[in-house]
Amino acid sequence: MKKRLVLASAIGAGLALASVQVYADPLFKSTDFIIAVNPNLVSSSSYPAGEAPPKAIDEDFGTKYLNRGKAGSGLIVTPGESLVQSMILATANDSLQRDPASYELYGTTAPIVSVDNSNGTGELWTLIASGPLSLPDARNTMADPVNTPNANLYSSYKLVFPTLKNAGATNSMQIAEVLLMSDPDGGGASVLDLSNPVLAIDASLPSSLYPGGESPPKLIDGLTSTKYLNFGKNGSGFIVTPSVGATFARGFELATANDTSARDPASYEVYGTNGPITELDNGLGNADPWTLIASGSLSLPEARLTYGTPVSFANDVAYNSYKVIFPMVKNAAGTNSMQLAEFQLTGSLVPEPGTMSLLAIVGLSLLRRRSR
Repeated sequence: MKKRLVLASAIGAGLALASVQVYADPLFKSTDFIIAVNPNLVSSSSYPAGEAPPKAIDEDFGTKYLNRGKAGSGLIVTPGESLVQSMILATANDSLQRDPASYELYGTTAPIVSVDNSNGTGELWTLIASGPLSLPDARNTMADPVNTPNANLYSSYKLVFPTLKNAGATNSMQIAEVLLMSDPDGGGASVLDLSNPVLAIDASLPSSLYPGGESPPKLIDGLTSTKYLNFGKNGSGFIVTPSVGATFARGFELATANDTSARDPASYEVYGTNGPITELDNGLGNADPWTLIASGSLSLPEARLTYGTPVSFANDVAYNSYKVIFPMVKNAAGTNSMQLAEFQLTGSLVPEPGTMSLLAIVGLSLLRRRSR
């Protein structure tokens, strides 16, 4: 037992020495792969005053609900506790390119906190059914019922139309009537009527966007005179894959950019993954599996082009790629974006296999000396 303890102690000491040599090294290089992300969605929902969401539940095929958000548009309606097992839609008066080509129907029992023309994500929703739609080309015409198998009661429903018949040839989505039926195959009665609260929504666009000269690579170019700016504001961030390979992230340093401090991040989240990065630039950043490593608040200096106090955190898992999100900026109401001049993740490299072998030899040598 004594020899085993000595060996473990010796190897541990060797590993500690090795880690000291690389600990707190900068992990990013200016040539590393880096893209912008923001997990928040921005709504492009809007409608003419005479074609508002209530027109979709007035049981009049001569009126319609039109949303300029196009694909991804829909509505939230609150009929009260009810059971929906099928759906009937009716086409509107003009361009068939505007007709929905697919649907997603959700239910919730939570109070509705989403507002009109929002992205409709303020509540916890359960997907009831989804699939393609084949609405008739004939105008002001009822389509065949669509079954939405469901045994649960909900007080509110969210209906989203992810695709249109020809989104490239139109500027909007439209539907004359939405009937949510209590029985399969369009049977029973519609649970909706004109007295129900109804909201327009659109949840199709990520909010991440940056100017050409203030792109994510400016964040790791080593220059405080340049910056990364994202109009997504709260929730903006980036994904980066260090070219040095797998690393142990244990902290970071960041520098403020040139203008208003209202844009400075006020909180952070650092994630890691070892899978391939499939996320696209300016995406939501959730296409790949991520593990939260650390999170917390930030207090960046008011001085511009200045490094803040380094942030450190515990982490003993190596990752190939990292996602950094800034959930809040200092004053979201007083600005239109998030910005940073520099960001550098710090930590240590994963030891090479040869280094591990050398440490084992050192440990055995120490053990032999102590055994004599």
